[in-house]
Amino acid sequence: MKKATIEIKIESTSHRIDYLLLENKNLNPQTHFRFLNGDWVAKLSDFPIDNDGDLDILIIAIGNPASNSVMSITIDGVFKGTFNLYKPFNKNGYGQFNQAISI
Repeated sequence: MKKATIEIKIESTSHRIDYLLLENKNLNPQTHFRFLNGDWVAKLSDFPIDNDGDLDILIIAIGNPASNSVMSITIDGVFKGTFNLYKPFNKNGYGQFNQAISI
């Protein structure tokens, strides 16, 4: 098992982060995300990552129906890219980021 420093940024079109699952670990989004400079930012140091070669992410966000949001990921100081919601926010305002990001 590897430990890494992970930074997740989600743009402000996501009004709230409702659910956070990293590497099958259910984390409290209110504890990990802070609203900084117009983005939701989570910084996790020494986070354990399984030896399968990727970081598994499931985040449920709340936003305006039919709009989109973008998440960016940095692992150990290396920018891994930006990712859109799986689908735009639904009619109830829920959307999800569901990614397996190569380490």
